[in-house]
Amino acid sequence: MTEHVLWYRRPAETWNEALPLGNGALGAMCFGGATDALLRLNDETLWSGSPASELAAPVVTADEAREALAEARAAVADGREEDADRHVRRLQHRHAQSFLPFADLRLRIDGATPDQVEDYRRELDLATATHVATGTRAGAGLSHRTWISAPHGVLVHELESDEPIDVRVELETQLRELGRVEIDTATTLLVQAPSDVTPPHDEVDEPVVYEDGAVSVRGALHARILTDGTPVRGGRVLRATRVTVVLATATTFTGMGRMPAGTERAAARRATELVDAAIAAGLDEVRAAQLADHAALYDRTELAIGAAQGPERDTAERLRDLARDGAVDIGRDPGVAALLFHYGRYLLISSSRPGGLPATLQGIWNQDLRPDWSSNYTTNINVEMNYWGAHTANLSETEEPLLDLIEALADSGAETARRLYDAPGWVAHHNTDAWGYTQPVGDGVHDPSWAFWPMAGFWLCLHLAERDAFGVADESERRRAFRLLRGATAFALAWMTRTESGERGTALSTSPENTFRTRDGGSAAVAESATLDIVLLRAHLDEFVRLAHLLGHEDDPLVARAQDARAGLPEIPLEDGAIAEWPGGREAVDPHHRHVSPLVFAYPGTEPLTPELGAAASRFLDLREDESTGWSLAWKIALRARLGQADRVADLLALVFRDMSVARGDHSGGLYDNLLAAHPPFQIDGNLGYVAGLAECLIHSHGDAIGLLPSWPSALGAGSVRGLVARPGVEVDLAWDDAGAVTSARARARVASAHGASTFRVGDREIEATLDDAWSVLIGE
Repeated sequence: MTEHVLWYRRPAETWNEALPLGNGALGAMCFGGATDALLRLNDETLWSGSPASELAAPVVTADEAREALAEARAAVADGREEDADRHVRRLQHRHAQSFLPFADLRLRIDGATPDQVEDYRRELDLATATHVATGTRAGAGLSHRTWISAPHGVLVHELESDEPIDVRVELETQLRELGRVEIDTATTLLVQAPSDVTPPHDEVDEPVVYEDGAVSVRGALHARILTDGTPVRGGRVLRATRVTVVLATATTFTGMGRMPAGTERAAARRATELVDAAIAAGLDEVRAAQLADHAALYDRTELAIGAAQGPERDTAERLRDLARDGAVDIGRDPGVAALLFHYGRYLLISSSRPGGLPATLQGIWNQDLRPDWSSNYTTNINVEMNYWGAHTANLSETEEPLLDLIEALADSGAETARRLYDAPGWVAHHNTDAWGYTQPVGDGVHDPSWAFWPMAGFWLCLHLAERDAFGVADESERRRAFRLLRGATAFALAWMTRTESGERGTALSTSPENTFRTRDGGSAAVAESATLDIVLLRAHLDEFVRLAHLLGHEDDPLVARAQDARAGLPEIPLEDGAIAEWPGGREAVDPHHRHVSPLVFAYPGTEPLTPELGAAASRFLDLREDESTGWSLAWKIALRARLGQADRVADLLALVFRDMSVARGDHSGGLYDNLLAAHPPFQIDGNLGYVAGLAECLIHSHGDAIGLLPSWPSALGAGSVRGLVARPGVEVDLAWDDAGAVTSARARARVASAHGASTFRVGDREIEATLDDAWSVLIGE
């Protein structure tokens, strides 16, 4: 069956029960109260700080950095890795900035309480991006419907009642309120973001700072009430059967890496214009445009598995019933696996659109002024994972904001590369924000295992290669990619070292976010040439040279140097039959760490897996074990699927679908009642990474043939999928039976570069087809 609706028997009491809406720019978490409807609102451009935050004192000087690096390198060479950790801490700046909540919208019915409501139901329809809450009070029907339009840039909340009611419409904010204007049925809220927000893992006396004279984002929310009742000043409406709120937000944000400009009043005018235009167009037309816009993305792909479910179990009950005998068995209700797949696609559509910002650690939804990890961008896996499924799930354009972030990092990272490393090109580290922050964070006190990692640019640039591999990039985008890759390559060549034997590597290196045992029984993070460094440099240099030849830049002197450096990189190291996290037999302090970074070459990378490499990657995963947080489980699913291990995918699915109402510790993942993935707390990469992992079970396109149903777990049973995309831009539909046999399959070329001969692999069988724009039947009629 198809699964596109989350529904519940009671309103949300917590954030992890509320349901998300978004148009890529404006987000809302809907709590669904019938008598007290709460919507927590976010605007993708509402961040603390500005580009000036990267220059906030104290800034590490070039001389200080040169001395720290020299002493760290000497310490590593002498086997004093703990001293190396201490020295690289001297490179740490402060912190990246935070993605912030904008405001809360509430609609309260006077004199009504939740216990008066009967026949309650709330739901999120993924196919229409609509939240609905209904019930009856004293026999009279109540209904709330909420949706957010991307074409018109407005949120619409519609309250209807069978009997006249008195309603209060309220707006509150955690930000500094600069003013509030109430005229007739309209309210405009003016706000200012802090100039600095310290993340909660740092303890300071004043974590949220509004510095006089500092430039920070200012914004406005404009809300208009449409009603058949009698409006009263202060957001009250009397004797109404219909109350509709239309609202929009705007800020002084001007783009990633650019200073905010303008005033809150100018932002208010823009927000007001959006509301005016939507009302003038007519809400029926606005709704039609919203539905068409969402469907154009959401309807491209559909997965159907499992038997039809009766109406007796809501989504939270279905989640709990998977473990009714203690252990989770997804085979009891495989439709939930399809629902989570569609939910992940929905979340990506809702939080990342062309022209906007990338999805943060929480997408576009955050309720805290000091969110965990600042709700910004972690580049040592998390922001990349957000987009792993974009191409395969037929949503390539949602990745475009990530390209804009890479460009912002390249611009600001040039100064960081020059000052900290005396290097050309550009560099970025493990944490960034809407301003393109590129320095090591940590304020001189945090663990280098995560705070020191100058390799982010290389991992991010892999996304540029994948866009070309999937046939998405045109000539203009390739030229842009070459420029970004070239800058990262210039830094790589300056950062890399050469041993006496001529082998290339990195003299100061960490493996996120793990540490190793030192010879004296202690622990350290900084060593030489961690496997992830080697893997990323191999892939990056290969792509830079490939793209240079494709674009006719063979004579660029950097190309020859890159080829020489690539030839000097070592093979991926093995130890006791497994991929080694560090060369030289180092022992991990946490052998079951959630990061499986050394396996980037296997997934999301596309390096050919020899039998030896495949077995070593599998052994590494075995030693890491399955238990982990939400995003790590998603990565392990993708890796096991890439390795063709359907039975191990099933083991991991049992952990993904655990109920997070059961406490299991800080590093044990699962799903909250609203099916958001737990790190814990909530991180959207678990949801978005799941899409990529399940897609990898359905289709492989990293090798010499397109594999159909290569890793589908038998517990999920029969099903069908349409609209998946394989490299080099081939769209695929297929169906299969309970035994896992493909019963029908067809394919077509989505892009001109995919026209021509293609090979498809189904088990041991190979099927040759010549593809063009029309569908070609591969199996079945």
